[in-house]
Amino acid sequence: MASPSAQYNWRRDIILQLQHRDRYQKLHFEGLILSYNQLLTKSDIVQFWRDKRDPHLPSAVSLSPEPENVTKIQIRHQEKVNKLYQANGELAQEVFELSKLNKRKEQELQATQSRLCELEVKLGELEVERGRLQTQIDELDKANGEVKAEYDSLQQLYRTLWEQLRKKEVEASELIQSMIDIKVQAAANLNYSNEKPKRVKQKNLEKDLAVISTVPITMDTDVFRQEQKVPTEAAGHPETKSFKPFRSFRKRSSTCFSEIDCSPTNFCSVARVPARVRHGLEVHDGEVNAVKFSPNSKVLATGGSDRRVRLWDVVGGMLQKQKILEGSNDGVTSIEFDPSGVQLLAGSYDNTARLWSLRSCELKCALSGHSAKVTAAKFKSYYREAVTGSHDRTIRIWDLNKTACVNSIAVLSRCSDVVCSDSFIISGHFDQKIRLWDSRAGLKTSEIPLQGKVTSLDINSDRTQLLSCSRDDLLNVTDLRMNETRLELRAEGFKCGADWTKAIFSPDGCYAVVGSSDGVLYVWDTLTGKLERSLVGQHRSSINAVSWSLSGEYVVSVDRTKMANLWADC
Repeated sequence: MASPSAQYNWRRDIILQLQHRDRYQKLHFEGLILSYNQLLTKSDIVQFWRDKRDPHLPSAVSLSPEPENVTKIQIRHQEKVNKLYQANGELAQEVFELSKLNKRKEQELQATQSRLCELEVKLGELEVERGRLQTQIDELDKANGEVKAEYDSLQQLYRTLWEQLRKKEVEASELIQSMIDIKVQAAANLNYSNEKPKRVKQKNLEKDLAVISTVPITMDTDVFRQEQKVPTEAAGHPETKSFKPFRSFRKRSSTCFSEIDCSPTNFCSVARVPARVRHGLEVHDGEVNAVKFSPNSKVLATGGSDRRVRLWDVVGGMLQKQKILEGSNDGVTSIEFDPSGVQLLAGSYDNTARLWSLRSCELKCALSGHSAKVTAAKFKSYYREAVTGSHDRTIRIWDLNKTACVNSIAVLSRCSDVVCSDSFIISGHFDQKIRLWDSRAGLKTSEIPLQGKVTSLDINSDRTQLLSCSRDDLLNVTDLRMNETRLELRAEGFKCGADWTKAIFSPDGCYAVVGSSDGVLYVWDTLTGKLERSLVGQHRSSINAVSWSLSGEYVVSVDRTKMANLWADC
């Protein structure tokens, strides 16, 4: 039921409509009524003149005009009367039709009023429903605000705990390395003590056979030098240099690589698959070869053929230029942040790798010694050492405190990329092979053959899965625990665009992403091998490298035409 005020309103509307109808009809029929009244008056006058023509009245005879004039007057008046009767009939017919129309309009008005009443009742119900829904919206807005405030506080707590975790990881890495150094030294001392009777026995045997030997040789050092085929520092003066023993390793063809190191170093709960480009811009004056997110995902580093490393702040899904690191004499090939995010290591075409401090943006040191371009420069799990791979067919291990090469591993093929930890190194090469090394002894522990040149390597956070990209347009996921290929990732339309195209894991290891020669970004599910998405952005040439933020929120891809695209899931 409508309220009393609503009933009063529709009654007042009906009265107003009736008054408007009366005024409207009065204007249309007022002239007709006036004409009708005039006809009645004239009819009375004619009747009056007829009465005066009565022959029984003597006055009428004396006063009547001539017969001819009277006849003409009668004829003229009769014509007028006939016309008035005709007009009266037409007006009566028109009045009848207008009356019928008026009745039909009144019926339509009643139906409209009934419909209006129904609509008013429905409007009242809708108003009540709207009030109820508005109340629900207000309650949901309030609940949403509370949830958002809780989410913001949890996000802040997560960031704080994440920073603490990073610091603890660095401290734990340093502590583990110190313990490893102590154990290695203890094992070396023990091996030296165990080998002393053997060396004494060998010298006595040499004296008995009258064989003069200028270099004291042991079985482990002979095997090591034969496999390396590199002269030791003491080869020239064996009598003045003492051999420093090290831990011996037994070479086995079925080595399980997970025995070396499978400890996780990074953490990401869920990586969000990108869906569209949030921001795109030209980041260098030439081809962009490398891109990398910092450990806190707030800074992005890019390196290109313009000999510069540029740092960008990631703010609200946008890249904002921050600083430029200069010092390279040629194009930059690779970029790596140390685990604490305060140093940056970059390889270059000028046969050198360089280390910058991000706090002062100053060049700390240059690692020179390769005879060809450095294609990969990576920190070990602890940031006092680094590993570089080069086209000169060597892999070098550097002490960053001394700025010196502490070990050089000779390889039979050019190195395209490396990944490493504090105890192992994995290298990819142009001879279609992936080689696994023990970094403490420089010994090859295993070898994985592929069907094309290896362009890049990446390892997941828990050090159990290896992702490789090769020139046969194929990505391989290798299980390091079983030392065998678990998945082959391929897609129609994907083409590896260069010998340095980089493919990477997502931070949680659930996805693999790589760019194609036609500028399309491909994302696979590494659990099922299914192509998750193929994304077309603003790239108009081959994508060289990609980087996925450790927070799992953003992906950045760079190409040959100076362009960088920042991808997000919405």
